[in-house]
Amino acid sequence: MTHRLTPALLLLTLTACASSPPTHFFTLDPVRPAAPAGATAGHAPIKVDAVHIPPALDRSSIVRGANGNQLEISSQDRWAGDLGETIRGVLTQDLSSRLPAGAVIAPDAPPPADAHGIVVDILTFQPRGAGEVVLDADWTLLEGAQSSPVLRRSVHLTTAAAPSAQGEAAAMSTLLGELADDIVAQIGAAARTRSR
Repeated sequence: MTHRLTPALLLLTLTACASSPPTHFFTLDPVRPAAPAGATAGHAPIKVDAVHIPPALDRSSIVRGANGNQLEISSQDRWAGDLGETIRGVLTQDLSSRLPAGAVIAPDAPPPADAHGIVVDILTFQPRGAGEVVLDADWTLLEGAQSSPVLRRSVHLTTAAAPSAQGEAAAMSTLLGELADDIVAQIGAAARTRSR
């Protein structure tokens, strides 16, 4: 009996595999600034030292917020790489396009002695219902060997997203560009205050 069932079971397995929806992989992209790179008023170069993301988002699948406390974890829409490192790399590129040449240190490059570090703690960064993507994050500017915080800021950013994983990834990229805008503006304001 077992031998007669085996071909049927094999056929069902192959049919199930053949009908599985394809897996799609996505990444985040740098976003060009609205204005050209500005001066930093003598500010030290900066490096994005770390990006921390919550465990619920630290996975290969794209996570979407649903009703109440429910999350939707996609089985077909996935990130092409580690999400935290992807965010760190894209944020570095966003900052580089908004600041003068040499003002931003690449993630794997050794920083000069006077470099300041940026640490980003992401609380929420995901698509939500009604075609919206939300980014809630705290970022800190650190200086010196003891990594003393000299500037802290919390941001709440939202933007509309097309109803697809590609549209959601594009919207998340837009929010990282806005986060870079905020970092550049706040560091510039702090530098101007110190130079008075």
